[in-house]
Amino acid sequence: MARIVISAARLRSMLANRHKTAEQVAAGLSTRTSLSALVRQDTEVDFDDLQVIAKYFKKPWSYLLLDAEEQFPDLGHDNRTYANQQVPVSPDLIAEYEAVILMLDAAIELFPDERYQVPAAPITTRTDATIAATRIRALLGVSIDDQIAAKDEYSALRLWVDALHQHGVYVSQRRLRDPTIRAFSVARDGQAVIVVDTGDTPYARIFSLLHEYCHVVLRTTGICDLEQHSTVERYCNETAAAILLPRELIQRELAGITFGGDDAADDDELRRLSHRLGASQAALLIELHRLGVIDDETYEAMEGRRLGRRGAGKKGRGQFYPAAINKVGRRFARNVFDALTDGAIDRADAGVLLGVGEHLVGRFRRELYAASDGGPT
Repeated sequence: MARIVISAARLRSMLANRHKTAEQVAAGLSTRTSLSALVRQDTEVDFDDLQVIAKYFKKPWSYLLLDAEEQFPDLGHDNRTYANQQVPVSPDLIAEYEAVILMLDAAIELFPDERYQVPAAPITTRTDATIAATRIRALLGVSIDDQIAAKDEYSALRLWVDALHQHGVYVSQRRLRDPTIRAFSVARDGQAVIVVDTGDTPYARIFSLLHEYCHVVLRTTGICDLEQHSTVERYCNETAAAILLPRELIQRELAGITFGGDDAADDDELRRLSHRLGASQAALLIELHRLGVIDDETYEAMEGRRLGRRGAGKKGRGQFYPAAINKVGRRFARNVFDALTDGAIDRADAGVLLGVGEHLVGRFRRELYAASDGGPT
């Protein structure tokens, strides 16, 4: 059986980056070689053992042979306030982030002229949220009539995804299993990618999209939990809510409606408005509170009940190609196929950029273009 040398420096750094000890990892693996010995010095191991260890870290086996410490990518601004503590990012998030960096690098190299757009007038955290929202919504060009006309939550999501695509922003929908992360964004050299969590409802994803686009506008892209504790997160939340729910829309839809009398009635009305306006309940509560429709006490009570309901009854769509298309977004996928047609990349390159095997590239293309009307977002 073939034996291959594992780099001790590489393995030690991989364990340290994941806050694991060799003993903790070894407890869940079946190998003939001691992991404790492997981190002390470069050691030959059976190829079968090498594959087992690599599979645990979700890396190709050749990754463990590199004689250099593992370096995690720069995640940009860490906008999280998770339990008011600094917490490390998880290996799952790093894997998703690295996939998105691959998208970003490819866009910079292959599609340099398709740059993202932001409002011409400058926006900072000192800009009133209503003014910022008005400028952003005007740029994105989503009308109130189109928003109200969306037939369901996925149509509403696609409306905003398409608007961002049309203004040069790539949207990637992925399952983010790190509980400290709700969404993240990356921007560099005129290209920007926004990532939202498919574990969230479509309405929640819309809010995350607009929250992250605010970060793109502010040049504060990074990883986010969308909590209200930090200044920049609070500002992006307020602006995202105001983009989704302009004052004239709120005033029109709230005629004769009051909150604060009965908990069950308040929650029913919140759910109804959420579906009617194509906005998450979180966005509605932020905007109702900001506009003075509900007071501090009512906001805290309704938000507490909303958080208690979050995640109940969510269902995934469970289809391979819609999920694969969502991971990179239709705009990026179409650009990749244009590059493939032009000969700028080959089929293997396309498979890597799309996150599928080379043998699946043709089916991916057919599914992508068949989904042009009413397909995945």
